[in-house]
Amino acid sequence: MPLLPDWMLYGTALALLVIVPGRWGDKSMSPPAPPPPGEGEMALFATYTPFSHAEIITLPLMNKIEYRGTAFSVSKSGEWVLARDSIRNCRYPFLNVGGNLGVRIRVQYKRSLNNYVLAVTDSGARPLPFADPATIKPGMRGFMPGYPHGQVGEATGRLIGKTKLRTGKRFQKPETVLAWAEAGHTADIPGSLNQLIGGPTLNAQSQVIGITLKTKPRRGRIYSSTPETVAKVGTTPSRKYDFEHEDLLTRRNYGLVSDTLRREYRVAQVGCIQS
Repeated sequence: MPLLPDWMLYGTALALLVIVPGRWGDKSMSPPAPPPPGEGEMALFATYTPFSHAEIITLPLMNKIEYRGTAFSVSKSGEWVLARDSIRNCRYPFLNVGGNLGVRIRVQYKRSLNNYVLAVTDSGARPLPFADPATIKPGMRGFMPGYPHGQVGEATGRLIGKTKLRTGKRFQKPETVLAWAEAGHTADIPGSLNQLIGGPTLNAQSQVIGITLKTKPRRGRIYSSTPETVAKVGTTPSRKYDFEHEDLLTRRNYGLVSDTLRREYRVAQVGCIQS
């Protein structure tokens, strides 16, 4: 078989270096976040939630309230995955219902999983399905719904691959995580996307492939846990496989699908009451 000339090999390599990052760098922005609900709509929040009336509380106006991150449902009986950083040094963590209402959460710490916790409420939303780790491939698109900068929003990225990331204490071993090249986010979000922390990273079938950890805006990177970590944290005795239809996510509709997940409280905002 005749050998290809050097100029053809170099030209092909150069084309790959230029074209592939160019495709990944194509920004797919989602529409701006919807406006805050009016007073009439806020009055209905307590009625149209998956939570029981007995566990919904009115958030105290005299206390300082911080919104710190995102959580997602893994069991309809009331179990949620969230990042430990979103409740660190918080005496009264809660899930935000909206309309100055919330639901107190009880936290269960997982041994050997220092960066994640399982939160428990008396009732919950339909759980998100988990992805098969074998389907995770470099170049695939991921979607990160949640509450960046304390307001509704989302991001999308292309999977680069696995890497090591220091996410905990000084002498804690680096965690194996998935690195994503950011490829879009909600338009007009002020500030960083870091309050996506604890939320799900989804594939195109709306299946969880990771727990969103942090962003590095200057490098254009988003980091999430691996599917194996999702299974360790989110697989509980009360979790049941859900055969209901899931919306397909694309770079054009991920804002709308994310809005649906938040509206159904499958993705929720994590807050802290500072006493």
